[in-house]
Amino acid sequence: MSDPSVPLSAELAELTLALITSRYSVSPKRLIAPGPSAAQLQNLVEAAGCAPDHELLRPWRLVRIAPEQRAALGDLFVQALLERDPAAPPEAQAQAHGKAFRAPELLLAVARLEPTHVDVPAPERYVALGAALMNLLLAAHGLGFGAMLTSGQGLRTARFANAFGLAAGEQAVCFVAIGTASEVRKRQRPSAFELMTDWLPQL
Repeated sequence: MSDPSVPLSAELAELTLALITSRYSVSPKRLIAPGPSAAQLQNLVEAAGCAPDHELLRPWRLVRIAPEQRAALGDLFVQALLERDPAAPPEAQAQAHGKAFRAPELLLAVARLEPTHVDVPAPERYVALGAALMNLLLAAHGLGFGAMLTSGQGLRTARFANAFGLAAGEQAVCFVAIGTASEVRKRQRPSAFELMTDWLPQL
């Protein structure tokens, strides 16, 4: 229960910082059922939609891979592997196929780089997608789920783009895996002094 003596803005700031600083990534192989419900997933996606969107271009979208589609995704992973390494052994192919079945919920994040806009270049659109994904990750953490962003060489192939029906000017960026953490492995966080410096003008 909130303390009525604490201003809402201060309480909200404290809760926000607690949510952000306690978040951690959980590898898809450590994400088990249950995943988010349909209503919870809708909340997560709508949280992503609260990210900055210069000129309201919606420079990203998410594609859900349903449980019954995981085998097809696994086949796609194997095909992508064989394109890179035609001599990949059966064990490597099986490992590639198995990655499609990790995590109860799986989304593909896609950047939309067209139509072009003079005030919203491609780097800004990727930043907008990153902000949206961070919102989603934080919302998932707030609901008690673990999550992680994953990528790979296969995402940048024409085969992958065709399989997901990506339009011209769209680029698959990463997967978003969501589920219940079976194990937590936290890493050391950098300090503010490692991340920020003062500007020293070079005049």
